[in-house]
Amino acid sequence: MRSMLILTLLTALASGCVKSNDSYCDIASPLYFDTSVTIQWLSEHDPSLLRGIVIHNEQVQGLCAGY
Repeated sequence: MRSMLILTLLTALASGCVKSNDSYCDIASPLYFDTSVTIQWLSEHDPSLLRGIVIHNEQVQGLCAGY
């Protein structure tokens, strides 16, 4: 009886597993800005963050365009 319970619980746990193909495009998405005011503020106060966001968006577009 105990082994049947354990088997049932393991089956229930395993049925909830999700298989992933481990693709970058499964989790990556572009980062958008609400307005051009945000871009202007970042260019004045944190240009390295703005540059990083632009690089990220270009990478996502290049790698996941046909995905």
